[in-house]
Amino acid sequence: MKKTVLYFIILTINISYCQKQRAGQPYAQPDLLIWKKDTIQIQTFPLYCLSKFDQSKLFGNKNVKPECWGCLKNYTAEWKIIKDKLYLSNIYSFNFKKDSIKADLNELFPNKIKNNLVSVDWYSGNLFVPKGENIWMSQSPGFPIYESEWNLTLKKGKIENAVFKTGNYHKSIYTQDPKEIVSFIDNQLDQETRTKLKNKRISIIFKTGKSKNNYSVSIKGINDKNLEMKLINTLKKLPDFDFYYRHGEELNLTIPVTYIDNRP
Repeated sequence: MKKTVLYFIILTINISYCQKQRAGQPYAQPDLLIWKKDTIQIQTFPLYCLSKFDQSKLFGNKNVKPECWGCLKNYTAEWKIIKDKLYLSNIYSFNFKKDSIKADLNELFPNKIKNNLVSVDWYSGNLFVPKGENIWMSQSPGFPIYESEWNLTLKKGKIENAVFKTGNYHKSIYTQDPKEIVSFIDNQLDQETRTKLKNKRISIIFKTGKSKNNYSVSIKGINDKNLEMKLINTLKKLPDFDFYYRHGEELNLTIPVTYIDNRP
């Protein structure tokens, strides 16, 4: 009887804070953007670009702390785009639905606020606005990868360019159902190769790329170079594999698979 064990692990994630994405950062509570009559959760945080920003001072003497594992922000900022300009309209506590605490924008921005809106003239960079369907890359902490997104380029808070990108991810059957990898290997390999692989614990490492055919494969646990290359070349024949884009950049995800063949 054959026994095959598969482990799929996503090792690297990116979260954009100010302008630059940083690999491996913990999950951060999204901000809100009101644009074109929609309210959208975003993972770009213009407040982090504000000189001498200190979130501990947002709510005066009120003690507001994030209440979830891995969360960094104690607030949710609300932004609005009006006539191609970005404004800050509210800063809510992380737990606003329970404590109803909001920051006093008049106190925080006495020289920038007008009609209860703060002109975001300190922010120059990209603002990524997701759109369409999404998938979650991990359970905890996690963030969604959206099918499409707007990349808004701002200079001192004013939109200078807007680019819409779609087709940001492809999730193959091989990560949706690991048994498909087993089936593919079994159908491709000849009897001689299967015999050589018998009772071996093999680590197959997939690295995602820019498209469904732009992935790489490496093998650990095989001392026979010819056998190793044969298995790699076999796996390179997969008709497709995963790819993921977020905030305009490909996510380089390493997906290890442990394959144990205990075939009699």
